[in-house]
Amino acid sequence: MSAAEVISSHRRLYQRGAEIGLYDDAFGEELAELWNRNRTKTYYRLGIATKEQAEAMYRLADDIHRHLIDMTRVSHECICRA
Repeated sequence: MSAAEVISSHRRLYQRGAEIGLYDDAFGEELAELWNRNRTKTYYRLGIATKEQAEAMYRLADDIHRHLIDMTRVSHECICRA
């Protein structure tokens, strides 16, 4: 996959989230820009998250996961908290 395709697929992912109502278009664009600003640094490990940043990211991911499971009513399919 070329760099342009990776960028396009990530942007499309965030657009799709807005389309299905997970968040509004503005928030989707903010997510895309956040990813774009940090992707090179993360990929090449030029910046390593602090403990606080890592914990905040984990909490965000957990909150988003919980929201999606609750919203789609498929908690019986989730194996995360077995």
